[in-house]
Amino acid sequence: MATDEFKPVVKEQEFVERRNELNILNDKIKLLELIIDRYRSTIEQSETKTIADIKALINPSDETVKRIVSEITEEFKPYIYEQNFLAASKKAHEYVRKIRTIKTPIDFWLMPKDVVKLRAGDPMDKAVLLCSILMGLDNYDVFVIVGVNDGTKVVVTFKHNEIWYLMDPISNGMISGKKEDIIEQWLGDEDNIYEFNNVHYNQIKESERE
Repeated sequence: MATDEFKPVVKEQEFVERRNELNILNDKIKLLELIIDRYRSTIEQSETKTIADIKALINPSDETVKRIVSEITEEFKPYIYEQNFLAASKKAHEYVRKIRTIKTPIDFWLMPKDVVKLRAGDPMDKAVLLCSILMGLDNYDVFVIVGVNDGTKVVVTFKHNEIWYLMDPISNGMISGKKEDIIEQWLGDEDNIYEFNNVHYNQIKESERE
């Protein structure tokens, strides 16, 4: 009988403890939001990237990227590029799209290790990670393509066996065909379109607005 009477008390104590933990967490979130708002301009200025900086984001030699590539290629034993790349690219796509897509409160770039640790990133962060993984799988005809209008769309394209493929890093969307056709199909409404990898940066379409 004493044991039964004790159970509600324990549950109430657990509830109070959890509520206090949530209150502390909410206070921390409010403090971080205050810090972000106060230093927003400083942070965003430091996060501004030159073209060289943007190209440097694609890094197949990054240790986190190399670990992911190793995990993918281990499934083939041995991994032979000509035979296995397309299947491996789909595994890379699946890995990245399962990472939670978030919108950061300020312009802030996450490195591959940050994205993997958080299991979250914005579309650009996820596209950069996917592009780096695909390059790590020995394909160097890989680009992040960005379309800018009122918002921003980001995809990854690559060429394999003379066919171009486009992958959406936030969904299971994947199409193939001629490069200009798949870009038009996915990003045709965007005013400005550019592509980049660790070597190249190309303006594909530029707004005609004055």
